[in-house]
Amino acid sequence: MAMENGLNGDTNSNEATTSKSQEVTEKGSSTSGDQAEPEKSKENEKINTVPFHKLFTFADATDIALMIIGTIGALGNGISMPLMAIIFGDLIDSFGQNQNNTDIVKVVSKVSLKFVYLGIGSAAAAFLQVSCWMVTGERQSGRLRRLYLKTILRQDVAFFDKETNTGEVVGRMSGDTVLIQDAMGEKVGKFIQLMSTFVGGFVIAFVRGWLLTLVMLTSIPPLAIAGGITAVLIGKMASRGQSAYAKAAVVVEQTIGSIRTVASFTGEKQAISNYNKFLGAAYTSGIHEGIASGLGLGLLYFIIFTSYALAIWYGGKMILEKGYSGGEVFNVIIAVLTGSMSLGQASPCLSAFAAGQAAAFKMFETINRKPEIDAYDARGKKLADIKGDIELRDVYFSYPARPDEQIFSGFSLYISSGTTAALVGQSGSGKSTVISLIERFYDPHAGEVLIDGINLKEFQLKWIREKIGLVSQEPVLFASSIKENIAYGKDGATTEEIRAAAELANASKFVDKLPQGLDTMVGEHGTQLSGGQKQRIAIARAILKDPRILLLDEATSALDAESERVVQEALDRIMVNRTTVIVAHRLSTVRNADMIAVIHRGKMVEKGSHSELLQDPDGAYTQLIRLQDVNKEAEEAGDGLNKSEIASESFRRSSLRKSMRRSISRESSAGNSSRHSFSAPFGLPTAYGISQSSSLAPDSNKAKLAAASIFAIIDRKSKIDPSDESGMTLDNVKGEIELHHVSFKYPLRPDIQVFQDLSLSIHAGKTVALVGESGSGKSTVISLLQRFYSPDSGRITLDGVEIQNLQLKWLRQQMGLVSQEPMLFNDTIRANIAYGKEGNATEAEILAASELANAHKFISSLQQGYDTMVGERGTQLSGGQKQRVAIARAIIKSPKILLLDEATSALDAESERVVQDALDRVMKNRTTVVVAHRLSTIKNADVIAVVKNGVIVEKGKHEKLINIEGGFYASLISLHTSASTV
Repeated sequence: MAMENGLNGDTNSNEATTSKSQEVTEKGSSTSGDQAEPEKSKENEKINTVPFHKLFTFADATDIALMIIGTIGALGNGISMPLMAIIFGDLIDSFGQNQNNTDIVKVVSKVSLKFVYLGIGSAAAAFLQVSCWMVTGERQSGRLRRLYLKTILRQDVAFFDKETNTGEVVGRMSGDTVLIQDAMGEKVGKFIQLMSTFVGGFVIAFVRGWLLTLVMLTSIPPLAIAGGITAVLIGKMASRGQSAYAKAAVVVEQTIGSIRTVASFTGEKQAISNYNKFLGAAYTSGIHEGIASGLGLGLLYFIIFTSYALAIWYGGKMILEKGYSGGEVFNVIIAVLTGSMSLGQASPCLSAFAAGQAAAFKMFETINRKPEIDAYDARGKKLADIKGDIELRDVYFSYPARPDEQIFSGFSLYISSGTTAALVGQSGSGKSTVISLIERFYDPHAGEVLIDGINLKEFQLKWIREKIGLVSQEPVLFASSIKENIAYGKDGATTEEIRAAAELANASKFVDKLPQGLDTMVGEHGTQLSGGQKQRIAIARAILKDPRILLLDEATSALDAESERVVQEALDRIMVNRTTVIVAHRLSTVRNADMIAVIHRGKMVEKGSHSELLQDPDGAYTQLIRLQDVNKEAEEAGDGLNKSEIASESFRRSSLRKSMRRSISRESSAGNSSRHSFSAPFGLPTAYGISQSSSLAPDSNKAKLAAASIFAIIDRKSKIDPSDESGMTLDNVKGEIELHHVSFKYPLRPDIQVFQDLSLSIHAGKTVALVGESGSGKSTVISLLQRFYSPDSGRITLDGVEIQNLQLKWLRQQMGLVSQEPMLFNDTIRANIAYGKEGNATEAEILAASELANAHKFISSLQQGYDTMVGERGTQLSGGQKQRVAIARAIIKSPKILLLDEATSALDAESERVVQDALDRVMKNRTTVVVAHRLSTIKNADVIAVVKNGVIVEKGKHEKLINIEGGFYASLISLHTSASTV
């Protein structure tokens, strides 16, 4: 759902109700924004680790038993080295005392047997040590991962708005947990072993020769000081490094997750530059950590070896003056040597502990966070059922991420059970906020949200959400099968129920055409389906839930006219005896509602039925109707797919760079989600551990697997390489485009023919509109023009030159793309608009583009203006606001060719009119390809091409096509008109 959260010019920024309170808020926000954040970061730097024992918080009885057994094994394994020193001492004495004795072999054989017995005991102890600590480390880290994910899922929406993002969460799950596992698993056993060797060595040394041992002990204080300082420095550096890696993770997630937007705006270099910037910070921390570790370890060994020199010299004196035997002196020196060396070898373990403690800090902070709205809270009322009366009573609300932007000030609304209420108004007026409050994604700051007269806070959250079905404007599908996505709406749904829901949502027709039917994988974020297909799956998911309250946030916005009519009929059927709240712009969607509420600047300015509101010729609702050009037509989705440290940094950069160079077809393939691309470069902390571990086997195996994943990406040759600078560039682009006999199938759907011998001429400076049913292949034309894919056969030319012969980056720079679902980056509005010119736009250019896209007004009214953060995937903006920012991003590019894939679909009537006027201006003297349903968008096109079953079935101007009796275009327009008739 696109959250219309008041980050716009229409919400209460000018209202008197915010005067004094807003002044205080503004002061507080400016303080928090400018001063509190640095203070907070400083505070976090001071307290950036957890106590070591806290790492074992999630150990159960089995883990405790494993740790006890592993500790016993580690103690036994550790003491074996000092015991070996005793045996060596006996061996030397045996040699010295039996030089001329024939019994020397017998004596030495007895000593040799002691070595055998010691070896057997040491092997058993080592097995217990390594196996038990590795097993418990895996168990506890697995439990930590599960608990972290569970905690993330229990958090309220506000947590995701302002405290974290997807990249950070994935980074901590895949990277930080590895460090924590290292710190509480095998390395603990190794450390106990080394400490056992240290203590055992010195105990034996004292027993065999206390005076010589005391002399050698003079090295302990400097050793302890050097080790302590090293551990502290390494801990600080590790904390900084993890913070930088988390930020780099966000860049990877955003870039790979929005790869089409990045490719279209040739943002690969910018993404790599941002990634390298954070890697640079991590690299610097790694260097500092390496220097601290190296200096510390070097100093430790220097102290140890100087103490040996002292021991050998003093041992000679002991033999002469105190009657020590050579075996005793050797025994003491070897025992102290072994113990001291073990102390030096503990440095990598201390480094691992420090890194694990630093990594655990943020994870434990999240785990210990108590959300205000707890999804797992089992308390609260559970009734036999609900009627569905909804009331918002005197609600005051602002979004947590934007506390200074008041959305509602005393907002009230009542919806009777079993009735349908439609919320209409300008983009960003607060309509979708009502749905967010009913779903209890947020709680109001004051006032109440009531269901059946009971405050929403009094219900058990899970139970009440089970009674509410939501279909949002931008459907979110999971990277699994269509069947699993629909079944997500109801636990334990049967196949028959799933098929019935798909039938009701008009989805079964296209699903049955797919080779795998319901078992078809939808791809990451549903990229293997068109927008309309995704929306129908989302509707089926909601229908399956059989909710008492139905929330439809532009539920039919992505459907073509025919699909909308059928789905609307299905919705009309399931809406009977259910309370339904509709957020919509289209008249066809809201006209039959029992009550229509017009919301403006967070206030309800009109309320009544469609006929009642139309009686006031000057009313807000009537004005909205007037703004609709030939009423609202169905909006169709863009057809998607139909159917050690330096080496580590180099690997990371290479991995991302190669990911950026992959063609989109690679992204469409199974196993190539942003998660996979993300996990490869961030699996490298495992490889880094090799140089710091004396137990090389487990770490080296992990490192080989991580390296194999990375090299698989680095070594792959991309068919369409955006970094390839070969190819032609044209001095003067006219914009003449031709598709000659093009045939095409998507790589992941090789058995479904999208285009069959398709030919289309798009003349320079002209506008061509592509229309047709959802999934007919219209947006595929745009994908081919941008060279996201190459046709299987046929040619595509620009000014007579095959686009395969043109430099890819240059080609994409000549095109400006505005797609149906705008992808914004988690950055400022200014940065998102400037992205259209690779981040090199001037302030004047940004302002001009915003003005042209009708975005300047709402941006200027924001507290931070153009410096407002849009949130992850633009969640802090409404759908219309996001689209206007995306249009500004395309306009600033000043492209020769404009590609509009439902560019105005998310806008309200007034915004659409202004933006359409702006687009009409920028389309002049530019070659423009428009994918749309709305008559207002396509009627003035120079050529309208109707796409059906992969071919052009009709072509011509609107006036010509509308008069073809029984024609495809005339049928589409007829459907639109009948669907929108008042």
